[in-house]
Amino acid sequence: MKKQILVAGGGIGGLAAAIGGARAGWEVRLYERAPAFTEVGAGVQLGPNVVRHLQAWGLQSALQEVASFPDRLAVRCAQGGGELASLGLGSAVVQRYGAAYATIHRADLHGLLRDGAAALADVGWRLGHAVAGYHEDGAAVGLRLVRQTDGAQVEVEGDALVGADGLHSRVRAQLLAEGTTRSRGHLAYRALVSQSALPPSLRSQQVTVWLGPRLHVVHYPVRRGELLNIVAIRHGQAPSDLDAWDHGANAAELEAALARTCTRLQELIRAVPQLGSGWRLWP
Repeated sequence: MKKQILVAGGGIGGLAAAIGGARAGWEVRLYERAPAFTEVGAGVQLGPNVVRHLQAWGLQSALQEVASFPDRLAVRCAQGGGELASLGLGSAVVQRYGAAYATIHRADLHGLLRDGAAALADVGWRLGHAVAGYHEDGAAVGLRLVRQTDGAQVEVEGDALVGADGLHSRVRAQLLAEGTTRSRGHLAYRALVSQSALPPSLRSQQVTVWLGPRLHVVHYPVRRGELLNIVAIRHGQAPSDLDAWDHGANAAELEAALARTCTRLQELIRAVPQLGSGWRLWP
């Protein structure tokens, strides 16, 4: 009989673990607390080591359809605007590492992993089941779940457990006797803007990192280059209600923090409330 692996969490990590487990010959059972698969956030950069795994899992075509493949990474001074360093991506990375460097919307990455997992006979999942804890006796591991529809307790057993149940992971907290999550004094403002809505001077198909005192900004294309993902990180005091960790951000607050940066960067930051999805804040 095949060994069974339990996966707690149906995000990017959980679905990747499910695909990897099934392809390694395990029977996978995945449990997700939400009633439907969703993914929060905006963009993510994938190095060639990750892209090689997606290729090995038969997901190269799906990746090509939704990702962007920048040909350059530039590091610039946030105050003066000048270029400090650059790195060739594109074909240079493929030649050196055997796979591309990709930038992708998190929801698109989640979607292609979900479809990849669904195509595997040895992967099954249950939605609407939240992790309450686990126990192990040396021979097996038992996962305690709460069915979200009626609060009923459910217990399942397998040969191994992967805890991919998020920022406030019950599995990690129990395994490592971990305390309450603490803010480290960095605030990340994230936004998506349609490239076609931006002035030509602000559009970009490369990865750009702006470095400044107590802050940095990163932006890169996602969704075939149609959208620009922007992340501005600064030192600051986190909101008091960290349990609701995704907040509508104050654009004026971010603009004030970047008041001494160069004109081009300030223009990009100011364009977000008018042209994009608006800022979301993550401590």
